[in-house]
Amino acid sequence: STCFVLFCFIAVAVCAPQDQLITSLPGVPGGVQSLNFSMYSGYVNINQERNTNFFYWFVESQNDPANDPVLIWLNGGPGASSLMGFFTEHGPFRPNPDGKTLSLYEYSWNRIANIIYLEAPIGVGFSYSDDKLEYVTNDNKTAIQNYEFLLNWFDMFPEYKTNDFYITGESYGGKYCPELASLVLDGIQNGTTPWLNMKGVMVGNPGTESDWYGAPNEYAYLTMLYEHMIIPQSAYVNAYNTCGWSDFLSNCDGDYTSPSRQCKTAIIEALTYLPHELDAYDIYAPVCVDNPAAAQWTKYVSSWHPMSRYMPDNTTFYPCIDDYMTSYLNQAEVQTALHVNPTDWAYIGTIAYIHEYKYSVVPLWKRFISQTDWRILIFSGDVDSAVPTVGTQRWIECLGQPVINKWRPWYYNDQTAGLIVDYQGISFQTIKGAGHMVPYYLPAQGYAFYETWLQAGSQ
Repeated sequence: STCFVLFCFIAVAVCAPQDQLITSLPGVPGGVQSLNFSMYSGYVNINQERNTNFFYWFVESQNDPANDPVLIWLNGGPGASSLMGFFTEHGPFRPNPDGKTLSLYEYSWNRIANIIYLEAPIGVGFSYSDDKLEYVTNDNKTAIQNYEFLLNWFDMFPEYKTNDFYITGESYGGKYCPELASLVLDGIQNGTTPWLNMKGVMVGNPGTESDWYGAPNEYAYLTMLYEHMIIPQSAYVNAYNTCGWSDFLSNCDGDYTSPSRQCKTAIIEALTYLPHELDAYDIYAPVCVDNPAAAQWTKYVSSWHPMSRYMPDNTTFYPCIDDYMTSYLNQAEVQTALHVNPTDWAYIGTIAYIHEYKYSVVPLWKRFISQTDWRILIFSGDVDSAVPTVGTQRWIECLGQPVINKWRPWYYNDQTAGLIVDYQGISFQTIKGAGHMVPYYLPAQGYAFYETWLQAGSQ
């Protein structure tokens, strides 16, 4: 067995499951064999009795897969496929308008890391179970199943067990990521997984708790809209005074999630000024009023999003993406290449998610800071109104950590690209002009900050 393990580390691809190696993929320029990295995809079973299977797509690093970090990426929703991250943010390909071919992507994050894109929870994308109860889930169940997936994945890819490992994501991944990281820390501390070389967590525009997760925090939402001149000062000041927000920046213990009737009235009045065609994820971006993917997202969000009761009925929530990806992934030959069952793939999953808005993950961040030496980065595109930067900044400030390196600009091509501040145990970085999905809106800057942060961890 010693010889076998040694051989795994010498020849990385040999130990990986060869039946899940992607040997062909329709639309790849020059074919899969022309790529300078390998890819694997398929199912990881976490419960044989229920036949519960998670779909993953793993792309090896273009640099040094045997030694580069392993990242797992989790998109949000809840119920959004992480293949959105793969195809529209930082994967190695972009789908073309024909819905059948792909283009190589210059700013792929796998230039310097091995990345697992996981479709979770069950019911999202290609992930499925024979037990209908698996399609009913919540934060706790999702975290447990993501952890089970992770352990089983490493059993399938043992050659990566000693690589640096990071948990990454965005949006509702602001809950997924720390909840998964907490279980990883449990396993390390209780001796179940002492081999897991956990190094840190990176989350963008994160939903964190009801006080700070996007529009449910009315203060952060309205303040963002006012600061960008989308609602008038008179309406903002009226809501500010009526809702009693004067102590927001001085009181970390306030509950801003249960506004009074008078407060709600003031908020509704302010929101009547919202343009009907406004992309909440990038207030300066054009919207896709007739885009099928956008229509699907609007219907999905309006079914649960707490602020949807205030917003115009035809407000669009998602930028002009995803239709090309949906067409591509629903080709039979593509699904065969990805080793999945024939599926009517959609980027919003068929799940019943029991929302836990009163559950805060802030204590988990405090736990990581106090009990580990993990590197933690929270990044935020500053024109996102769904998870406004001002709210994210505030919950980080309320962690109470001392400032190690004060607020300062960071640069891309000699231009200010945002601001960054380092607290003890956690850093916060803004990306100027980026929306909710930073690498989608500003690919070059999205790659630049990621590369700088990730490579700093290997020094």
